[in-house]
Amino acid sequence: MHRVWLSRQRLLPKQQQLANVSRRTVLTARPLPRAARPLLSVTAPRPTNPGKLAVSLRRSLATVRDTKTGTLKEYERSPFLQWDLFPDYEAVARNVKPEQAVPFFTAFLEDSKQQFLEMEKTFEPTWESTIGRLAPLENKITRAYGLLSHLNGVQNSAELRSTMQQIQPEFVKLSLLLNQSEAKFKALEQLKQSAAWGDLDTVQQRIVDKTVLAMQHAGIGLPAGSKEKERFNAISERLSQLSLTFSNNILDATKAYKKVISDESELVGCSPDFLDALKKNAAAHGEKEGSYCITLDYPIYGPFMMHCANRDLRAEVYRANITKASTGDLDNAPILHEILGLRQEKAQLLGYKTYADLSLVVKMAHDLPTAESLLDNLFDASIGHARRDLDALTQFAVNELGHPAGEPLSPWDTTYASEKYRQSLFKYDEETISHYFAFPKVLQGLFDVAREVLGIDVRELSDDEIRANKITRWHPDVKVFEVAEQGEVKAYFYGDFYSRPAEKRSGAWMDTVTTRTKDASTGHVTLPVAYLICNQPPPKDASTPSLMKFRDVETLFHEFGHCLQHMMTRVDYADASGINGVEWDFVEVASQFMENFCSEKEWLARLSGHYKTGEPMPKDMTDALVKNREFLSGLGMLRQLHFAKVDLALHSTFSAPKTASDPTAFDVDAQVAKTTTLVPRLPEDRFLCSFAHIFGGGYAAGYYSYKYSETFSADAYGAFEEVDGDRAAVRAVGKRYRDTVLALGGGTDPRDVWEQFRGRRDVDIQALLRHGGLTTP
Repeated sequence: MHRVWLSRQRLLPKQQQLANVSRRTVLTARPLPRAARPLLSVTAPRPTNPGKLAVSLRRSLATVRDTKTGTLKEYERSPFLQWDLFPDYEAVARNVKPEQAVPFFTAFLEDSKQQFLEMEKTFEPTWESTIGRLAPLENKITRAYGLLSHLNGVQNSAELRSTMQQIQPEFVKLSLLLNQSEAKFKALEQLKQSAAWGDLDTVQQRIVDKTVLAMQHAGIGLPAGSKEKERFNAISERLSQLSLTFSNNILDATKAYKKVISDESELVGCSPDFLDALKKNAAAHGEKEGSYCITLDYPIYGPFMMHCANRDLRAEVYRANITKASTGDLDNAPILHEILGLRQEKAQLLGYKTYADLSLVVKMAHDLPTAESLLDNLFDASIGHARRDLDALTQFAVNELGHPAGEPLSPWDTTYASEKYRQSLFKYDEETISHYFAFPKVLQGLFDVAREVLGIDVRELSDDEIRANKITRWHPDVKVFEVAEQGEVKAYFYGDFYSRPAEKRSGAWMDTVTTRTKDASTGHVTLPVAYLICNQPPPKDASTPSLMKFRDVETLFHEFGHCLQHMMTRVDYADASGINGVEWDFVEVASQFMENFCSEKEWLARLSGHYKTGEPMPKDMTDALVKNREFLSGLGMLRQLHFAKVDLALHSTFSAPKTASDPTAFDVDAQVAKTTTLVPRLPEDRFLCSFAHIFGGGYAAGYYSYKYSETFSADAYGAFEEVDGDRAAVRAVGKRYRDTVLALGGGTDPRDVWEQFRGRRDVDIQALLRHGGLTTP
């Protein structure tokens, strides 16, 4: 099928925390210095010999030699290509500057193009002659570009940006060439009509069907040489450039803002630890000693809005956040409008009425009415709860915080009032709770869940093993883990857990290094390797571990769930292995499912312990966290529904403005907010300028997928709730989950996956509402 070479970013919507009703962006990071502390050693149930591991990991380098001379071409010596499971990140990082990377990728892509054109001459209507034959070339391209894209997210620099901007259009061109090949399309269509079709297994048939549809969406049906195809290709290239620019503008705008405070009294309400963080932030930004610096990366912005009692200062910082990337050279407004216009034009060139129709036809929901129906049902179930949430929050603010009676809360009040309200109900503030979530303890607890519920063992490779196997990392804090099942190694993953705002994109995501594939001729299986990227605060000093907010814990579990689906796949074909080929509105099921364990008392006890004394988390704190997902959950649901509804509206009923008097995307946002947002918004709200999910990521006309997936993930966890703590039964359900949701990848229709796991094809939406306390008594 059509490969997605532009990294799919997975950003946890729960980073838009339920209690945080103020409008902030989903992409953030925290500027704190890197820690100098030893790597955590997480041991598996069996010892591993570093020398033996070295033998098991080493593979011959996958290189392509000149067919005439048998020697490597010059570009093939690049570290972007000379690796099997573990890239040499140190060597790659030395080769990302334009003067190095652009010549390499130019030669590499041109040679890949010529290889494809030669293959194209001899395509036959068989699996082996088409999909099977192309797989090694596509995999090589995916791997090389993936390294560059990955470093752009975790080790961003001006040089790397320049490289990306120069070569990304060339990747788009090559992708279009491969997916507009008439010879390939004809061979696949003939294969579907031939007797050989019945010889393919169901996974292969699904891959062929999806490839044909992807080629249709890549413009194969547009006449060769026509103005329509020329325009389609130009749109595709332009959209890739605009998306990259949109994301870069957010990063630059976030880094550009700072509010420096010299008088500590202006920061009343902030804890000593957070004040220390603000001082360190000031030092990192070159401000004078003793000053405090507020920035818009979430690990600073979030706690500030949550704890600072200075209402005027909160309002000032809030306004800066909602207008981020909306002025000057970093203004994303014209970019997002151009993106919307081009997407609509692209959809119409392909015969669809709207871009939403194009986007949804390849998703599980399949059409706009189905997606909108889910959102409407959730809205109807939540709106009453949300109104009661806001009434209770406002009354608390009046009674306890001195908020003027009769005056509605402003958007810069809600986060602050919510945290105070939470403390009044549950006794504990977020920072106190974080003292019980030391990263090493949380990580071990996560791996305990994997082992005891799913039968999956995870351990960290030691420094000796990393050296013995010549594994390099892009940063000293990066950890490498081995994943095994019944004593057999199944996968590996890199963990990059701490924020580095000077170079690392904010948010959290999972991506792929390698994908599980099986060589049909030799039987050799390439193991899957993943990236797990978070942005939690780094350790304060060498003797203090990273202390995680509860949302950081949920984020870690979420991204690990994505990794599990990628790593535990049993599919042998790259196009349907792991997360590949999984419908976009089902791919969040595995990640959201894992979050549920964070709300179980037993697992909270296993995950937690005071970082200094090791004392267990107090029972009332545990009870508070269990109840946390019900806290202001009506408002939290409306917030997510707002994002989803705006996304669908922009891609279905909106037309990009052609004159100054035409409605803008911001008008659509404001119109939807009249229903979904109960706290009055500011007219200057420009949140869309930093809504990277839909303008810089892969969620265009797909943000609803979070809630769509969440209905399945909640129902999936319901299967565990039904066995009511019976350990043997839990393991049995865990095995069934592992053998279906985690194993079948994109090779099986998600409805069939669901039926195999849950025993029915439909999903029970009540499970999601019950978990959020949104059911009617």
